[in-house]
Amino acid sequence: MSTSVAELRSALERRWQGVVPHAAAPVRPGRASGIVDLDALLGSAGVPAGQLTELFGSRSSGKTMIAFALLAASMREGALGAFVDPARRFFAPAAAGAGVDLRRLIVARPCDCAGVRRAADALVRGGACPVVIVDCSESPAALQTHHCARLVGQAEKTGTTLVVLSSGDLQAVASFASLRLRVHGLTPLWQSGSGASDRLLGCAASVDVAKSRAIAPGRSARFAAMLPDVAGTWPH
Repeated sequence: MSTSVAELRSALERRWQGVVPHAAAPVRPGRASGIVDLDALLGSAGVPAGQLTELFGSRSSGKTMIAFALLAASMREGALGAFVDPARRFFAPAAAGAGVDLRRLIVARPCDCAGVRRAADALVRGGACPVVIVDCSESPAALQTHHCARLVGQAEKTGTTLVVLSSGDLQAVASFASLRLRVHGLTPLWQSGSGASDRLLGCAASVDVAKSRAIAPGRSARFAAMLPDVAGTWPH
């Protein structure tokens, strides 16, 4: 079972029609926001369940935007989601604007690397959350080789989509990831027309396939998330 980009993107659109999306079941390609389609990147393979996916890039690259899209898609049919946030950068209004149901989101804020490991272990091993996001962007020592091996083994058993956010310098995570996506070039989308140029409508970012077991690496696409509920800057 896997989650395709089409589900994630269409989930964000349906959010504004009052529908809360979900990502536990396999989904197929389709078009959504009209910037550039991401389905050409992953196709029917999608974001694999039961495996580790790494979203990496510099700070303010847009990787958290993609992570929120994954969470939003996982909640359509009432699923729980989890976000491990040791840096305490989780921004609830941005998550809600991206379609994340905050009432069904578990946010863990461990104080150290050991706490990150304990939180990730408990969430993946428990299997209650189809998607578990672990932000290691500011905690590069949190996941070493043996930690990744254990987490991947647990994800395979529970079918959890384990997503690690990083700056791209976590060798162990890169080694165990079945899918690595480089996110970069985050830009705001402003409303066009006279007198409306100061209204933020959303954000867009480029996504490159750096590693995949299902498709050839090197492909790139553009992802857009419309955020009419959020005025301000994207936090990460």
